Amino acid sequence: MATEADANQPEPASTNCPDCAVSPGKLHDDRCDVARCAITGYQRLGCTHYGTACNTRWTGEWPGSAECIEYGFLIDLGPGDESMPDLNRLYIECDWDVDRQRMVRRSS
Repeated sequence: MATEADANQPEPASTNCPDCAVSPGKLHDDRCDVARCAITGYQRLGCTHYGTACNTRWTGEWPGSAECIEYGFLIDLGPGDESMPDLNRLYIECDWDVDRQRMVRRSS
């Protein structure tokens, strides 16, 4: 339950893309190194789809981080340190869902 102290806390600042600097909800720039291809889910910079049909929007988080947290794909950095998303495991154990625009676990 939120308290009065919680209500006085500032909202977290939106994080712009670390490469092309677009704000959350906006399409990445054409040559953005962080953007993922909307068709394959892999890095857009290396995809062979021309034009903007495969561009994705910046969410405010590194691509795949939310899925790693949801699926428990985390790397323990040791006592006192936060864990970090295991993006390698995500790409090994999951597939890109074009309709949902996210990585999903493979069906058994």
